[in-house]
Amino acid sequence: MQLTYGCLLLAGCSFCWGQERASPVDVTLCDLYQHPELYVGKMVKVRGTVAGSDWRLDAFTEKPCPTYMRLIVVLPDHVKPAPGFDLVRDKSFKEFEYAFYRQLRPIHLELTFEGRFDAGFVWRDHERIKVGQGAEKGYGKKYQYDGRIVLHKVSDVQATPVSHK
Repeated sequence: MQLTYGCLLLAGCSFCWGQERASPVDVTLCDLYQHPELYVGKMVKVRGTVAGSDWRLDAFTEKPCPTYMRLIVVLPDHVKPAPGFDLVRDKSFKEFEYAFYRQLRPIHLELTFEGRFDAGFVWRDHERIKVGQGAEKGYGKKYQYDGRIVLHKVSDVQATPVSHK
């Protein structure tokens, strides 16, 4: 009888954990830049443009933001300790991969990212300011990024070729 209650309790917990991941917080990049402490460690859903060869995330469609953060998107299997979720490699992810790696350049690639937000620093008034308990040096190669999104899934992929002028 005790074993049954334990199984039910665990089943209930896994349902709650699944729901938390299934309901990311909708934010803008400016929201993340201005108030990173509100979103650190949470699942977020944010629209952005991939810039560069290392999945740097930027916003070319939003109004200017008074704060800034160099943000990178990373795969969950590149994060230690493991984030507790996997990358969803569905049709949208395959569209993103195709557009990023195989489509002719230059290309404007805008999509929605869902994943866990981690932050170490934010830029305000041309000064790099530490954010809470985030990374001591930063993220990515040579710690050049202030924050990251550990990718769970992508959606709404829009790949637009940019004309050579």
